[in-house]
Amino acid sequence: TPEAAFGARISEVDGMEMVFVPAGPYEMGSDEGFPDEQPVHSVTLDAYWIDRTEVTNAMFADYMNAINYPRDAHEYFSEIIMANSEYTVKSDKYASHPVTGVDWFQAEAYCEWAGRRLPTEAEWEKAACGVDDRAYPWGDELPDKHTANSDQLLYNTAPVGSYPEGSSPCGALDMTGNAREWVADWYDPGYYPV
Repeated sequence: TPEAAFGARISEVDGMEMVFVPAGPYEMGSDEGFPDEQPVHSVTLDAYWIDRTEVTNAMFADYMNAINYPRDAHEYFSEIIMANSEYTVKSDKYASHPVTGVDWFQAEAYCEWAGRRLPTEAEWEKAACGVDDRAYPWGDELPDKHTANSDQLLYNTAPVGSYPEGSSPCGALDMTGNAREWVADWYDPGYYPV
């Protein structure tokens, strides 16, 4: 598509920028990682779009209001609170930070509302590290203060997209550090062929 040639599009529902990941094979896994990441094996995927950044607190609060999320729910979404009968972000300071405290079902429901879906583990890994056998989205160098919010550099989350030097080959950000992310498939230690 013409959009794919430019590598990005914007969701009309929540304003999320998405990046395009082309179809084709890549080597999934690591021979040097944990046992459940081994062995490296070839996976071929269709083309797909993936969110450029993590979903923000402001986006998730908008979703909660749009679906009339139960007002008596006692769940804690990091910085989202009820104010004047509407969900809002506790402080503007955290509006652009990734939402945390969301379980898999809530993440899946958000994606459905936004007209998207959670990526599979294979899709997430290809978007994060590309097809050139790199250890991290930006290459093989360990994370530092320019590439990712990792190893508790900030002792908190950072606004999404704060580390452009940590961009993946397809242009996705925040694929390492900041907040944990959900994928469509459940953990299966037998996912990697023996």
